[in-house]
Order: sequence, then C-alpha cells, then structure tokens
Amino acid sequence: HAHPRVVELPKTEEGLGFNVMGGKEQNSPIYISRIIPGGVAHRQGRLKRGDQLLSVNGVSVENEHHEKAVELLKSAQGTVRLVVRYTPKVLDEMEARFDKQKTRRRAN
Repeated sequence: HAHPRVVELPKTEEGLGFNVMGGKEQNSPIYISRIIPGGVAHRQGRLKRGDQLLSVNGVSVENEHHEKAVELLKSAQGTVRLVVRYTPKVLDEMEARFDKQKTRRRAN
C-alpha cells in the first residue's frame, strides 16, 4: 500500500479545486474523484485523482459520511492540511459500481 502523505493547500475564494466521491453510506472510502483544471490543487500539483482522503486538518474522515468530509473541506480556513493515500484501484472499483447503478437506473 502507498504511504499516507500530507498535502497542504491554501484555501481561496475559488475553494480547493477538487471533488470528492464516496463515503460511509456508499461503503466506500472518501477519495478525490476530480482535480479541477486550473484550480488550487491542480496548480499545486501534489494531489492526484484516486487519492483517498484520510483526514482534513487533523480530523479523520475514514468511515465518515460524504457530507461530513464536504463540510470539513468547506468550513476549513487558511491552509488546509489533508492526509491522503494514493489508491487508484479503489477509484476504479467505485466508478465501475457507480456506472452499473446508473445503467440499472436507466433501464427502468
């Protein structure tokens, strides 16, 4: 397994520049699903799509609901300290599962 790494991002008006997916209610870790082109995370270059989010400013988001992680990211001020671990396999499995759900919904 990849080792956890600390990534610090400056919080600006434009936010942090990434989207997260997953959460306890989806039986999935919370992970970074998209780095917004030109955003803070993209310019800094240390976060990757497929990074699992372990904590935000020292608060663990492992086994937390999606909303809790989003709330922590939104309410963070100044420099936001993220602990992440690169797990691209999880991302692929999750996206495959979401695609299946979408396809199933469409079939009805």
